[in-house]
Amino acid sequence: MSSEKVMAGEIAAGETFFVAGVEWIKFPEKDGKFIAVAKGSLGDKIFDKSSNDFSKSSLLKYLEKKVLPKITAEIGEENAHEFETDLFSLDGHRKYGKITSKISLPTFDFYRENREVFDEHHLKVWWWLATPNGESCLVVCVAPSGDVNFYFSDYYGNGVRPVLLFSSSIFVSREA
Repeated sequence: MSSEKVMAGEIAAGETFFVAGVEWIKFPEKDGKFIAVAKGSLGDKIFDKSSNDFSKSSLLKYLEKKVLPKITAEIGEENAHEFETDLFSLDGHRKYGKITSKISLPTFDFYRENREVFDEHHLKVWWWLATPNGESCLVVCVAPSGDVNFYFSDYYGNGVRPVLLFSSSIFVSREA
């Protein structure tokens, strides 16, 4: 089966495409760029052994060292852009600050604002968000039902759905 290559800008928000063997959900474009979130989980991972701070987590290190290079090898380093992730905690703490990276996880606020899109691309597994909850090691995650809950950061069993900011001019596949 051959895969059709199209420019990402031709794909509508809410539709899916493939890059680096991963199926992505496209979100609306702005200024020649768009956010994309993995449609499925890249596998079960712990968030971190001792922290709910995504900026210091082993999960962020994994995404930056293992996942991002596969993506940029296919689309070019210049076509994955840095963006800001606000680590504002579910219970209102701002102490976690913000991070700038080329790969991250969705936040609780992004999930809430785009709930309908995520519901259309339902996952049957729990998956992590970048959002901490409280002073302890609790991290916000999404249940198979779509409800939001939290787990300890060292729980092994939650899925990983990275988020990236892509250039609209990249070529992507419509099929795997």
